[in-house]
This record gives sequence, C-alpha cells and structure tokens, in this order.
Amino acid sequence: MTEDAQAAKPPVGKPETAVLGRLRKISREELLFLVEQLLERKPDIEPLIELLIELPFPDASQQGKTSGKGNNRTLNLSSIRKQLEAALYHAGRGWQSVNLIATELNRLCGIGDDFADAGEWANAQAVYAAITGEAIARYEELEDECQIAEVIDDCTEGLAICLDTQRDLPEEERLSDASREELLSALFEIWKFGQDYGGVDTDVVDTIASNVTNDERKMVEGWLQSERDEVSEVLNAPLGIKTFSRIVDMHR
Repeated sequence: MTEDAQAAKPPVGKPETAVLGRLRKISREELLFLVEQLLERKPDIEPLIELLIELPFPDASQQGKTSGKGNNRTLNLSSIRKQLEAALYHAGRGWQSVNLIATELNRLCGIGDDFADAGEWANAQAVYAAITGEAIARYEELEDECQIAEVIDDCTEGLAICLDTQRDLPEEERLSDASREELLSALFEIWKFGQDYGGVDTDVVDTIASNVTNDERKMVEGWLQSERDEVSEVLNAPLGIKTFSRIVDMHR
C-alpha cells in the first residue's frame, strides 16, 4: 500500500461505505486496474468517467476558488452530450421515465454546481447550457413537464451566477468572448422558452441586460430583432419582446 493510499481520508461529513474504505487502502495501480475491468464490463460508463475526471477535488470549494481555471474549459463537450443522451433518450416513455430523467439531469446539474463552487466558470457554464438546451428541446415530449422545468430553473440560476460573477473577477479569470456569447445565447434561449411555458424563476432579462458589454448589447438586440421579425407575420411584437427591449435600453 502506498503512502498516498495510507494518507487518504474520507471527505468530512460524508459517510464512508465499506467499498470506499477498501478502495482507499489500495495502490494507484490497483485502482486503475479496477477501473479498466469496470470499463470492460460496462463500456457505456466511459463518457461519465470522462466527465467526472474533470471535477475539482472536493476540498477545492472549501479552500477557495481554483485559481487560474475560471476561463479554462477542460471538459469534453461530447462527454456531457453522451450523458444527456443517456438520460433523455434511453429512459423510455411514461410518467415513471420522467422521474429517471429528472434524477439524472439533477445529477448532471450538480456537476455544474461543483465546477461553479470551485470557480471553474467555463466548465460550469458548459454543463448548465448543455442541460438546458437538451431539456428545452425535449420538453414537449415528456409526460410530466414540471420536474424537467425545475431542472431548467436550477441550471438557469447557475448560468446567471456564472454571468453575474464575471464583473468581479480578475481579467485572467474571466470567460472568453466566445464563452460569454455561448452563455448569453443559452440565457436568451431560456427566455424564449419561458415566454412559451410560463417563465422561469430567474430574472433572465435583467441578468442579461445588467451584464452585457456594448458589443454584446448590440448582439442581443439583433437576436431580439430576429425574434420580433419571426412573429411579426402573425401578430404585433408580444409584450415579452417589448419588455426585454425596454430593459436592455434602460441599462445602456
């Protein structure tokens, strides 16, 4: 048994199972061998392992944000999508399947929370945006939409925190322009979803309007104009679009 294995201790406040206790006593090589055997027998869990490998060490959130990783996306997006596919497309149909889907999506949302707690904003954003995008796309197909709406609300709150936090970060920790655009786009799609399905808990409009740069404001206004043009053939600009435009103008 290695010194590292001897020194390994369970996280404070978490119950120690018998299996975890045994795993803490084996060497790194023995642990890798077990993982190899597990992957041979359960190859479908490989994307999940790829995703979990990037998780910050449990002590990171207790010791403070992970310096230098705020704008560094280390996640492989395909691993997130594969987990979402497994949750959304392989759970079957009917009200019981929605419970399974919501449980899996909540677990994935929790991974986003872990990244956010460690200050890994680019990774957190990627997880939240992927979940909301897929959940919205499948929303009408599900038997019980309320549970999925709760997941969307939780991830929307996470995205809002990612954006709100940026203004107080040092330059080197802030999201890149491309990542910010992805984040704003995700929030805009959530706002559109809320217009059709009764809104979301987070004030998405104010979050966007109070955080955008001048260039980003022009981009959002372009999205609003496209949305306005899309519905203008059927009716005048809906109240939601007018309100969004007015709030964006107020924050100039």
